[in-house]
Amino acid sequence: MMKIWNNLTSREQISLMILALFIGLFLAYVLLVIPLFEKREQSLIALNDEKARYQRIMQMAKSTQGTNEKNSLNDLTSPPIREAATAASRQSGVAISRIQPEADNKVTFWIDKAGTQAIMNWLVLLKTQYGYNPSKVTIQKNTGEESLRGQFEFEGDIS
Repeated sequence: MMKIWNNLTSREQISLMILALFIGLFLAYVLLVIPLFEKREQSLIALNDEKARYQRIMQMAKSTQGTNEKNSLNDLTSPPIREAATAASRQSGVAISRIQPEADNKVTFWIDKAGTQAIMNWLVLLKTQYGYNPSKVTIQKNTGEESLRGQFEFEGDIS
């Protein structure tokens, strides 16, 4: 190889070195720069998808929150929140794992494993049939499953 290189004129050697430099730059661009830009575009698309998903979740959470006051029609006929939540959970197929009464007429319901639709049905039933809106909602996705867990705090008649 050295013999071939030494037999070339200096002009040919410079031309080959410049060609090798351009090939090296081209390979670096193709193998490093282009994949980085593609990954950046994919990351931006994923970020925008997650932002849109976050906005949908926030809209759903806002629609389930309310003024914590019951409708005037339901004031006379609504059972206490514990009874209403239990009845609504039976209708919607949600299993309440824990009920935690707190001070100041607050009660928190814990749901460990339920589908998104079941939780939303439970909240809608509590609002439409019993007039209860949660004052605080915390929902998380269970790891490795397609189910949710959450804490739902209500204010009102907790007896």
